[in-house]
Amino acid sequence: MGFVRDLFGKETHQITLEDIKQLLSMRREEDRCLQYKSPDVLRDPEELSQCVSSFLNAEGGVIIIGLCEAKKTKSESLDQKIRAARVSFAPKEYTREKVEGLILANIGFTSRPPIRVYSVHNPRNVAKAIYLVEIPQGDDPPYQAADGKYYRRIGSTKYAMSHYEIGDLLARKKKPSLVLTSELIDVKAEDSSYRFGLRLFVANKGGATARYTQFTASFANAEIESIDKGNVLRSDDIRGGVPSIQWDCADRVLHPTGQRMLIADLRLRLLDNSKPCVFDYTLVAENVDLIANSYSFGEALLKEAKKKLEKGMAVFLTGEEAEEGEGG
Repeated sequence: MGFVRDLFGKETHQITLEDIKQLLSMRREEDRCLQYKSPDVLRDPEELSQCVSSFLNAEGGVIIIGLCEAKKTKSESLDQKIRAARVSFAPKEYTREKVEGLILANIGFTSRPPIRVYSVHNPRNVAKAIYLVEIPQGDDPPYQAADGKYYRRIGSTKYAMSHYEIGDLLARKKKPSLVLTSELIDVKAEDSSYRFGLRLFVANKGGATARYTQFTASFANAEIESIDKGNVLRSDDIRGGVPSIQWDCADRVLHPTGQRMLIADLRLRLLDNSKPCVFDYTLVAENVDLIANSYSFGEALLKEAKKKLEKGMAVFLTGEEAEEGEGG
């Protein structure tokens, strides 16, 4: 899972109030995997269960109970994304165990989801805390909220699912679900050029074994200098000369454990610092619909990633982070 680790770039037991304040200062917006809630939500189990249900029935994510949403002014558009405005600690009667119990008691499920609750205490009053609720993508959907409805998160909002969507989730329980993870493992600035290592993994988070998994990727405005590990072939010729790779898992299967399998470690060089590297990929397997996605990242993101890596922080590429880095 690791949503909290990916968000803060460190292990959960290392996260302090200063890390929470740093996230607040970054003005990071809510997205499909991140939500801010006031501690007041602990007094409204129905609302909390709707939030948790929406993550379980989607991609999973983190709810930070203790970062309050910024209130919008009349001049702000209704579709403006949500940011955290201030820190507010949960009352002392809400322990980590009580918060976890409150969540599980108000969610309807067939098999208990591995939701984890982490506490970040107020150093001036350790009886009070902020809670990081880490929610996986549910392995046994759908998950019901306390009001009897089933919710799903899309972007930074949740909605009650239709009958058709609930049926679709039930059908997917018996299908593979492939997820690609891409991690920047090092960044070097040499002779006005950026060289970086990109580690690619695939995992099966579905309800059935994935067979004949295939992965392709191309990197516009980048040169692939080397490929370490993995059964990977170059395929530039079928991508119009754009540096490309392909990988298949024909001799092995991906079991639905969620465990990551290494595709490859790549060494790349950004060709033109004024333009982004465009990372296009496809992922497919037997009984799995084709997954096609594109990440765009350039000099700004690589600079920021270099600083984080030097501090020992993990850097994972996602669509939002790539866009944010490019815009910086």
